[in-house]
Amino acid sequence: MPLPETEKQLPNNKRELLTGKNYEMYNLDLMRKVFPRIINEYEGLYQRKQRKPQFRDIIALYFYLLSYVDGRHTWENGEASVRFGASFPSKSKICAELGIAEARIKPLVEILWTNGLLLDVKDHWEGTKRSKWYFVSFCPHVTEDGYIVNADGEVVTPDLSLYQ
Repeated sequence: MPLPETEKQLPNNKRELLTGKNYEMYNLDLMRKVFPRIINEYEGLYQRKQRKPQFRDIIALYFYLLSYVDGRHTWENGEASVRFGASFPSKSKICAELGIAEARIKPLVEILWTNGLLLDVKDHWEGTKRSKWYFVSFCPHVTEDGYIVNADGEVVTPDLSLYQ
């Protein structure tokens, strides 16, 4: 059902979390339930290893990508924006601003994706220049035990092999 002309279209049920102008709210269950569950699962895989890979950067990366989501539904010429709902900072920008090594970005993105925090990751080409578009989930629905419920009402169960 199309939205009335007076309502602005927003990506990924963002309307449930949006308040005010240029002020975004996130689902508090992400920090209370989802990220602790993910970190506990990860810790269980690396129980007795002295040199565990740094994993908590998934939190910073998720909120960083979330803060760069393109919320413009249409271009100035009236056409639908192909990057609506996408976040597309370069790897070098992510590295510089978060202090995450470039080699760690892909594994962290895979963990966000397998847990339902990213809906999709697409390669985008402009001529010979490739970039990544990250489609971030605003996660309006979270189970009591810290799992994301997707748009189809299904609980997203992560592939723990991607944690390694």
